[in-house]
Amino acid sequence: MTDHRHLPTRVEARTQWCTIDDPGSVEARFGLRDCAPTASGNRCAYVVPSWACDAQGRPLAGALMVLADHILGELPYVRRPPDTWSLTAELTLDVIGELPVGGRLFAEAVEVVQGSEAFVQCRITTGAGDLVAVGTTRTVFFAATAQDPVVVTEAASSVGTGAISIEAVLGIDVHHLAEGVQISLADPGNWVNGFGIMHGGVSACVTELAAAAAVGARNPALATAHVHTNYLRPVVADAPFVAVARLHHIGRSSAVVEVSGRGGRGELCTVSTVTARLSPDTR
Repeated sequence: MTDHRHLPTRVEARTQWCTIDDPGSVEARFGLRDCAPTASGNRCAYVVPSWACDAQGRPLAGALMVLADHILGELPYVRRPPDTWSLTAELTLDVIGELPVGGRLFAEAVEVVQGSEAFVQCRITTGAGDLVAVGTTRTVFFAATAQDPVVVTEAASSVGTGAISIEAVLGIDVHHLAEGVQISLADPGNWVNGFGIMHGGVSACVTELAAAAAVGARNPALATAHVHTNYLRPVVADAPFVAVARLHHIGRSSAVVEVSGRGGRGELCTVSTVTARLSPDTR
């Protein structure tokens, strides 16, 4: 559920791409930069902020969900059928290489197929071209409304220099449970897309953070290797978003977690499966 409102139509795409350079956008606040079309798809850079990194300075998998959601969501919108909008139904990220300490990452997406649904895949690489992650999305189309469903927000245009953690930046509280972890994001209104609903990359990020906290409390040697998020309904911006992670398996070399994300009235909005494995530097 990326902010696709500002993306160009097929005709406009010849001269315009997207507006992540807007400092108030979720993507810009997370560090995404320089988005542009390529011969076969689109590409953007990710200058990973320190607050989106782990203790070793490597990007958090949750932050990469925002990158994946953006780069994968643009192509279906640009190439959508006439008089329709696009909506992310599923988002997947697989971390397959060692994430670098510092520097930039680059994401490049290509569309695999488009019909009644679109399927897009992306590669995330280091500045040296090393492949560290791959992402996919399944997008559905629905009839465009007569008016753009835009909600004007007063979200902060930038992240304060005093922010030292992703928890502080997002404004989340972490509570450990007997069988997992609960994370509450008190104000989704700070992280909305152009439709005025919670940004899908951010909701996926929060669910990954919950899973990683549940796994880390029991086996800190494991790191997130796979995230698959199903979007069931939008997360409205006027009530907290709560992600509850429950461990299905935790062992020496792997863990499997299911995370349910609910809106302020208890409605189920997202369901994620997260797999953790031994990180490359501990194998």
